[in-house]
Amino acid sequence: MVLYGYLFIAAVVFSIWFTIFWNDAGTPKNDLISWIALALGPLLWPIVLPISMLQLSSKKPAVEESKFD
Repeated sequence: MVLYGYLFIAAVVFSIWFTIFWNDAGTPKNDLISWIALALGPLLWPIVLPISMLQLSSKKPAVEESKFD
């Protein structure tokens, strides 16, 4: 069940990114690195997102106290 959800969301993310990539006039369509990034992004987001959220939540916000003299 989780695998189906992962594949569904990856397909949705890929289709959105592919549409944006295809409509972008500044990116050449034959650039191999662009296609690799387009393929790897939707596949790796479930790994990267929880790790980044964990790192953000583990850091305590630094509160700067202003001193008035």
